[in-house]
Amino acid sequence: MTTLTDALQALAAYCQQAATTSALTFHRGVEREALRVEHSKGRISHKPHPKSLGSALTHSSITTDYSESLMEFITDVHPSVEGVIQELEDIHNLVNHELFKQDECLWPASMPCYLNGNDDVPIAYYGESNTGKLKRAYREGLSNRYGRIMQCIAGMHYNFSFDKDFWSFLENYKGKSNLSGLEKQAFQSDSYFALIRNFRRSSWMLSLLFGASPAIDESFLPKKPESLEELKENTWFGPKATSLRMSDLGYQNKAQADLYVCYNEVDTYISTIKKALRTPYQRYQDIGVKVDGQYRQLNSNLLQIENEYYSDIRPKRVTQPGEHPSAALHARGVEYIEVRIMDLDPSSPIGMQSSTLYFIDVFLLYCMLRGDEHLGSAECSQLRVMQQEIASHGRDLDMDFDFGQGPTKLRTKAEDMLNSLAEVAAFLSNKTGNPAYTDAVELQREKLSDESKLPSAQLLELSKAHQGYQNAMLALSKKQQAEWMSRPLSAELTNEFALKAERSLQDQAAIEAADEVDFDTFLVDYLTPQ
Repeated sequence: MTTLTDALQALAAYCQQAATTSALTFHRGVEREALRVEHSKGRISHKPHPKSLGSALTHSSITTDYSESLMEFITDVHPSVEGVIQELEDIHNLVNHELFKQDECLWPASMPCYLNGNDDVPIAYYGESNTGKLKRAYREGLSNRYGRIMQCIAGMHYNFSFDKDFWSFLENYKGKSNLSGLEKQAFQSDSYFALIRNFRRSSWMLSLLFGASPAIDESFLPKKPESLEELKENTWFGPKATSLRMSDLGYQNKAQADLYVCYNEVDTYISTIKKALRTPYQRYQDIGVKVDGQYRQLNSNLLQIENEYYSDIRPKRVTQPGEHPSAALHARGVEYIEVRIMDLDPSSPIGMQSSTLYFIDVFLLYCMLRGDEHLGSAECSQLRVMQQEIASHGRDLDMDFDFGQGPTKLRTKAEDMLNSLAEVAAFLSNKTGNPAYTDAVELQREKLSDESKLPSAQLLELSKAHQGYQNAMLALSKKQQAEWMSRPLSAELTNEFALKAERSLQDQAAIEAADEVDFDTFLVDYLTPQ
């Protein structure tokens, strides 16, 4: 049986033989979500998406997620972490200058600000095209199924893929040379699914080290759960929580609890999702679909569309116009993976640190090389329970958790994994000449010896110091915006985004003008299985 060390040695030999480190080039992009809030009281904004930032339907880098006030910033794909960070900084600088004009700022944390009930959250509007109406009706469905408040949770999504030279190495390493085009596609998809399985076995580590949502404003839930304690000024918190966002109190879906998608095969994954798209669900049938001429949801099945299935990681393929994600995966295989488990880092004005992205790179290479064992249903269930337990109690590093082999102290398990990750990081730093990989792992090791360095501990201390979560995050919002306002916008950047905004508005108008059928007809066609 090959080990992680064996795989790294083989990869080193490949790089030496090819006289290049291109196999160690990773391609990554980021999506960062953030609520727009009023600068004075930190309440969610009810203003429309700023027209100066273009169309949320068609803009390539500035859009909205569930709510009109939940902004989403999307970077291009970059071969370097620094490229991602620079683009995010440019976007945030431009957006903060625009929001300042209308007395707004960005909420820095994953869990939302004070919300005065479901109706306080405006659903995103994308214009009058059929495509825009589809996005709106889907969000109406989310509102009626789960409530709008839960949809205001924000996070960071990390899109990641390996270079083509890495695939050449992996094919040789696994004895898959001379594959045809379709065989290469299948091999790449199978390998990404192996990465996803190992990610699910190990993703608790990301909640432990980077979870930054141990507290919530009391308006997030109708009543205080027994698992949470009360802080002054309307704040509830988990005394040892790392990420309430990823716990059973956060972005979870009880209706999907029986959807065990453990990613053993591409076809099984696709068939599971498609079955959910066809399966009626009684509570959703009770809501109704189109009532009094208004859509309450797209359909009454377990999933309205594929993206409604929530997972901490997804296999992805860029879709063509009108193409469903599963159809793209089936036709052309997995192109990249999307890591969705990451909380925003409130201490960063862009929601993340460069060292975090380097750590994720190390983590994903580790997941790719550590093996390709399938997941059984029992292990799937155990992983789900363990992930939520660490999200709720992970700052108790001396607590026992069941990782599948009986009770083990979290600190011991985390130290063992960091040792393996350090081996991967040392390999990458040595071969690329970039010490950032090793530095990123060592930075995380410090958190195990000093728990006050965990982001969850820091957010909780900040909430206590400011007499509550709402006060603490609003103060941080204002501080970060002041920092952005001290950084002048270049004429080049201003012009670049002005052109993007104008082009996006023109593109939206063109889409609206091109519609040839009514929305009902469009929706029937869209929901027809591909």
